[in-house]
Amino acid sequence: MSSKRIAECAGVAEGTIFRAFPDKNALISATLAHAFDPAPTIESIKAVAGDPDVRFRLKTAVRILTRRFRDNAPLMMSLRGSGLAVVTTTPVFDPREALTGISDAVAELIKDDADSFRLPPETVASLLISMVFFNNRSEILPEDQIVDVVLDGVLSPEAKKEPAC
Repeated sequence: MSSKRIAECAGVAEGTIFRAFPDKNALISATLAHAFDPAPTIESIKAVAGDPDVRFRLKTAVRILTRRFRDNAPLMMSLRGSGLAVVTTTPVFDPREALTGISDAVAELIKDDADSFRLPPETVASLLISMVFFNNRSEILPEDQIVDVVLDGVLSPEAKKEPAC
């Protein structure tokens, strides 16, 4: 896409773009950094920390994560398909670092409930995020059932009961 077309889509003059960015690569890098910035997601997850209901907190986190993955999926696919390599002097986006920050926020969200889990909060957070990510691609489960599967497993309540002697 030409810088002229980018300016038209942004509703600004082409010169305005180049007063803010030295070149097209810098503009694309800044756009990607903004789109993939994990800070808004982390802040949204932290905002539900005070609720006493762990299921509510995790279901809210699932909605936040689902929105993030859905919003970023088309951009990720476009980048992969375009062959575009954004060259910068400093890394703009480290997906591992972003995912670690998000995972840490989810683990922090449930740390006070650690004694009720069989696994550490960090592992529960990783499982939840993995399920949200995979579910975003294939929609196996409704959003609200992801938390139930992570917390309760896949056995029905009847199957979990001990057989009578």
